[in-house]
Amino acid sequence: MISNKSIDQLEFSKVLEQISHYSYTELGKEGVLKIKPFSSVEDAVYQGDLVSEAKEVLINNDIPPFEYLPDIKEAIKRTKVEGVFLAIRDILEILKLAKLSRVFFSFFKEKDFAPLLVALTRSLFVDKVFEHYFAKVFTDSGEIRDNASPQLSDIRKDINNKSEQLRKLVSKILKKYSESYLVQEEYITLREGRIVIPVKAEHKRHVKGFIHSESHTGQTVYIEPEETLELNNEILSLKFAEQREIEKILKNLTVKISEYANHLLESLEVITSLDIIFAKAKYSIEIIGSFPTLLNNSPLHIIDARHPQLLKKFGREKTVPLNLMLENDNLILITGPNAGGKTVVLKTVGLLSMMAASGLHIPADPDSNFYFFEKILIDMGDEQSIDNDLSTFSSHLSNIKSILITTDESSLVLLDEIGTGTDPVEGAALAISILIQLQKKNSIIFATTHHGSVKLAANDLPGFQNASMEFDQELLEPTYKFTQGLPGSSYAFEIAERLGFEKDFINLASKYLDSDKNKIEKFLTDLEQKSKKYKTKLDEIERENVRLKGLTNLYQEKIKKLEEQKSKILTKAQLDADNYLKDVNKKIENAIKNIRESHAAKEVVKHERKQIEEIKQVQTKLKHDREIQTISGEVKVNAYAKVKGTETIGIVRELNKEKNKAVIEAGNLKIQVKFSELLPAKMNFIEEKSYIKPQYQLLLESERLDIRGELPEEAEFKVIRFIDEAFAANSSKIEILHGKGTGVLKKTVHDILKKHDRVKNFYFAKIEFGGDGITIVELE
Repeated sequence: MISNKSIDQLEFSKVLEQISHYSYTELGKEGVLKIKPFSSVEDAVYQGDLVSEAKEVLINNDIPPFEYLPDIKEAIKRTKVEGVFLAIRDILEILKLAKLSRVFFSFFKEKDFAPLLVALTRSLFVDKVFEHYFAKVFTDSGEIRDNASPQLSDIRKDINNKSEQLRKLVSKILKKYSESYLVQEEYITLREGRIVIPVKAEHKRHVKGFIHSESHTGQTVYIEPEETLELNNEILSLKFAEQREIEKILKNLTVKISEYANHLLESLEVITSLDIIFAKAKYSIEIIGSFPTLLNNSPLHIIDARHPQLLKKFGREKTVPLNLMLENDNLILITGPNAGGKTVVLKTVGLLSMMAASGLHIPADPDSNFYFFEKILIDMGDEQSIDNDLSTFSSHLSNIKSILITTDESSLVLLDEIGTGTDPVEGAALAISILIQLQKKNSIIFATTHHGSVKLAANDLPGFQNASMEFDQELLEPTYKFTQGLPGSSYAFEIAERLGFEKDFINLASKYLDSDKNKIEKFLTDLEQKSKKYKTKLDEIERENVRLKGLTNLYQEKIKKLEEQKSKILTKAQLDADNYLKDVNKKIENAIKNIRESHAAKEVVKHERKQIEEIKQVQTKLKHDREIQTISGEVKVNAYAKVKGTETIGIVRELNKEKNKAVIEAGNLKIQVKFSELLPAKMNFIEEKSYIKPQYQLLLESERLDIRGELPEEAEFKVIRFIDEAFAANSSKIEILHGKGTGVLKKTVHDILKKHDRVKNFYFAKIEFGGDGITIVELE
């Protein structure tokens, strides 16, 4: 299992933070931020495939019907507690969840190109009766309807009547006091739910009533006139009654929700999963990502990979892609200049491996291959952020000791600047020993160093491979390009010169450089220059090969067109021959008819008939030659094929070589035929109509009937018709998807199945395939 420490070191949380911005729901955002690598490659691949399907949906401009949805998990669970009732806000959010479930189910129902997403949404709660129950209580704006219950209707009518009486009375009082200049302004207002009038503070003793409050300045007091006290009390009492009735309604709604709590929680989980999946898909589109081939024993082949944070910071064009291949060896030692990108390579390999293990798409070519690492073990010095500094870090021997104990063949080990922090000679020797021990454990290891002796050792040791970061010697700056097979120079003097150090200073430093090390560095520099020249030549050769391949394809296309023209000409010639033979045959028959009518001699008639037979033999031969041509080649999907021993010709729609079966479409019918009974055919000039012998099986459009959301009467008609069609198609087993819901459709279906004389047996599907929401039917 990949540790939290490794997850933090590779800054995996920054990727998750980017993805979470695409989530709609609170649970979705929380779920994204909790993503971690899976413990099995199968789970990781499954998640990656789900994201690929979601990405395909988005690319097709088919936008899923997401809406903001708060975390209502606890609210749904509270419905199971006796005596508890939910607030209106919670009930409305749960109603929104039910509507979203139905809409999402409908959205994915016809998405045949996304079978994993379709399967995921099968368990969504869909029940229009449930929704209608709540729609009778709430308006579209979320208010409780006056007719939500008869009692509430009566109470609100009384409130309206009493309120109207009160307004009229207060208006009359206000007018009276206004004429006496006792009120501050001629308007009424509310205080603590009761109607009051604004009275000038100096006149408050002239207005009998109850003082509720006064203005900030103290110049106005708000008095409830004594004439309105009784009406105000009656209205307040009615409002208390209204609140009690609303609570009663809310309790009933809470009980109703509790009956479907498990289904609602399951739907909430599915919609949350969809939110997370589509957030990942949108991130994949942003980074132009894809899911690599991910296996337990796959060679590591990274093509055009980019670190996500560098991609975000610099953009795709300015971020140098990483390309590497690790197949027979299992250790890559990276050398090269400081700030040349060595640590970036380590972090890119580590982070992308972690993303793939988490089922996330990565910014790399889709043909990339990644190993599924169960552990990622890292030693990167002070763990400084890649956003701020790309230089090397100091090594910690105690950390490496822990890595040596923990690592195995399913581990990725990343070591930055191994052997530094001590005497260079001893540090290099220690680094070589550590790397040998790690290589023997069959881990995949990426390490960086500046030690020349470690570079030389990597050149000779089995399983080791040198690599370097390219340095532009003309511009005296790193290119950040990764090169396999060659060690790199540190270019310390060149970098010092670029930073402005005097030539004399650099010459003085070179005098103190070990002569052997100087020779090695010069050799590496020359080797890198030659390598760049050879690479330039190879690139030119590759471009030439691409050009030649293009010409080859062009000529092959021309040859193909000529062959097609030849085939069309031959076909036309054969058709012309057929027409000619028919014409000649007709003329000869007419000639014989004339001979008979003119009482010609029998010898003449016999001679004419002989000519007819000879012409028919020629015609038969032409037809035979034509048939031989039409059945050459292989049987392919969406191509024509002929059934052996018959004149049936149709288009091949499905091929299943494992089951030795194929489906061909002939006219308005589909037939199922053994694969071995098919011959390829061309329909360019075939005029004969195909016919179908009864021994071939007629096919249903689908072996599943979905009746969710239907009324029982409609469902009964569809189920009976579906059984009859399945029986006619010789199907032995069918599925009826009625959902869980209130159980009405399930009972209707089972009542039909019990009485139907063509039903042999029926039972619910396994839990993982829908449980009691799907009934499997076996036919006689």
